[in-house]
Amino acid sequence: MKKLITLIFLGLHTFIQAQSNAQNEYIKQFLRFPLGAAVNPKYLSEKPLYRSLVASEFSSITAENHMKMVNIHPEKDRFDFSKGDEIIGFAQSTKSRVHGHTLVWHNQTATWMKEFQGDQQAWENMLKNHIQTVVKHYQGQIAGWDVVNEAFLDDGTLRPSIWSEHIPDYIAKSFVWAHEADPRALLFYNDYGQDGKPKKMEAILNMVQEFKKRQIPIHGLGLQMHISIQSKNEEIKEVIQQSAATGLSIHFSEVDVAVNPKNNPDFVLDDQVNLKQIEKFKLLFSSFAQLPASQQYGITFWNVGDQDSWLRGFFKRPKEYPLLFNEAYQRKAAYQEVMDFFKKK
Repeated sequence: MKKLITLIFLGLHTFIQAQSNAQNEYIKQFLRFPLGAAVNPKYLSEKPLYRSLVASEFSSITAENHMKMVNIHPEKDRFDFSKGDEIIGFAQSTKSRVHGHTLVWHNQTATWMKEFQGDQQAWENMLKNHIQTVVKHYQGQIAGWDVVNEAFLDDGTLRPSIWSEHIPDYIAKSFVWAHEADPRALLFYNDYGQDGKPKKMEAILNMVQEFKKRQIPIHGLGLQMHISIQSKNEEIKEVIQQSAATGLSIHFSEVDVAVNPKNNPDFVLDDQVNLKQIEKFKLLFSSFAQLPASQQYGITFWNVGDQDSWLRGFFKRPKEYPLLFNEAYQRKAAYQEVMDFFKKK
């Protein structure tokens, strides 16, 4: 009996130790590229679990909203770097890389920008001042920038915006201005939905080719990867391959995998759905791992836990579970699957 009790104790101890070791292992330990998350500074300061998870699980940080125009340049003669600086400070305390998002976008622009009056030169001066003031403020603290975000429509045409309306060739000029402000920062073009949208993908590839000919400084492509369990694997793979063929750095920049894309109010997260989501996460990670190491800028999730996702907030989809961590900031089954995949490599 004594021997049996001893064996049970040893077995229990081994099990507990294994569980403890598992919790002390992180996906990022097994990657040769940064694993990132977009963060909200309010959550960093008010949610201890959120803060500790970002610190322990990720090696790269992106500001989800607080470096966008409306927040960082709210008035013509006033910049507000306070929240961006908080994110930088947190990243420095955790020795994390920071990726800047985003300098130029048609959305989340400040009201004064929408109401701006002037000729082409005045518009160029305004945008150049915005870009260079922001980039210089963070010079040496940010590894790369999404310089221009979502400039093309699905049909490959240039998206109508205040920038395309008033500044011819605004995309190229934005890259030049950003490079002037911080020659060491990597500069990315960032977009979504290229899978299944060949005209959009073609427009981006043509832009890259043209920029290279004109010696416009562009160093990377951000593939947002806001996908769902219904996204087609072959279309995703094709976009990755076409993007990598440019030779630029590749960033899966805003990853989430929606499980309830039609916002069904009666949706139930069951084992079958979980398996479909796991397969999509594994597809993204395995495809990225196959890229040349020199092109692997990193994979960034669009926030941390399911409750923090913009799909719940912006799109008001309460029954959506698109990330690696659940509402209680616990690892989901997909987390272990991804980690096991890299542990075996």
